[in-house]
Amino acid sequence: MIKKIIIGILILLIIIIGFVFSKKIKNNNDNNYKLTFWSIQLKPIYEKQLNKIIADFEKENPPYKIVWIDIPIQEAQKRTLASILSSTPPDLINLNPDFSVLLAQRNALQFFSENDTEQFSGNLVNKLKYDNKIYALPFYATSPVTIYNKEIYDKCINKNFIKTYDDLFEISPKLKACSNIAPFASSINENDTLAKILNKYDVYSFDNQNDIDTTEKLFSNFNKMYKNNELPKDILASNHREIIEKYMSNQTLIIVAGSNFINMIKQNAPDIYKKSALSNQLTGSNKKYDVSLMNLIIPKKAKHKDLALKFALMLTNEDNQLELAKITNVLPANKYALENKYFKNCSSDLYEQSRCISAKQLDNLVQFDFDEKNKKAINEAINKTLEEILLDKNIADFDIKNKVETLSKQVKNLQK
Repeated sequence: MIKKIIIGILILLIIIIGFVFSKKIKNNNDNNYKLTFWSIQLKPIYEKQLNKIIADFEKENPPYKIVWIDIPIQEAQKRTLASILSSTPPDLINLNPDFSVLLAQRNALQFFSENDTEQFSGNLVNKLKYDNKIYALPFYATSPVTIYNKEIYDKCINKNFIKTYDDLFEISPKLKACSNIAPFASSINENDTLAKILNKYDVYSFDNQNDIDTTEKLFSNFNKMYKNNELPKDILASNHREIIEKYMSNQTLIIVAGSNFINMIKQNAPDIYKKSALSNQLTGSNKKYDVSLMNLIIPKKAKHKDLALKFALMLTNEDNQLELAKITNVLPANKYALENKYFKNCSSDLYEQSRCISAKQLDNLVQFDFDEKNKKAINEAINKTLEEILLDKNIADFDIKNKVETLSKQVKNLQK
């Protein structure tokens, strides 16, 4: 009797172990067919369309399933770094170039061939290279435009709207005297705003005297504007959104902003909106424009690199990029989508105009910027130098020259 009970227990144990083991194998097999994609704040506005793309991809690539995780922008870098350092990172990640290039420098990313990037705008792909290798695929872009109070500008300045920062420095005193409003406002010391202005004057490294002289002249001109109240006094403490609010409350006449802010002006300051007009982004001596870019990266340790590339190319094909642009008002990275009439034929509505202006600017982008290795530190050094100049009430031309020369040494050391 006892023998039968023991045999029964052993049989039961074998059945339980077999069930657990088979379930474990099934779970492992399921994990083998999961492709993980991390995006940055695409929900809820793009959720319906992206779920459709995922369903189409899964239909074409059975038995694989895509696990989509949408991450808040403030957590993106921290979570990405932690995942990259682990042995099981996501297969495809939506990130920004400044952080992506740091991962490329650590040899943590899969590089792409020229064939992989055939469907993208060459100007955007060129901005995603490190050591002459492509470390990311462009996902979408934004290129700001200039918004200005046309009614006051036309009243005060008897010529076409300005094109460059040099033009701004020239007309600013007259515009201020005529309107008693600060002519220009910008979040000038926020992130890489000032660095991008320097890039428009072909300043990328401070490795020659011309770079130093150009920067000194530019900083001197901003200093004159600040001292003459041609820039808002709190400009150094104002972020991008606060600059938009200054424009809406008639505290400034000219701003450079993304087209997504135009509807904000229309809804919150309709009287100012009616007086407004658009122009190309302000440029420098090279007459080129800047762009903000989001990209897609594949970690070197990703489990399904080939499949991740296939999904990335589906996500960024012509049709899907056009749909993304229409839903979110960003610019597509796909060169065929950019040729669509949606970006060629725009009505007189400011929101529509901004789309065509921004898209056209992608044809003529600044192609070089400051060194990738210490870009954040370089931006901080540039911004701090201008802050010191603007906040010194008694600063002389000689002092500005010394500060810029000190800055040039700092940047050269950071680029070594």
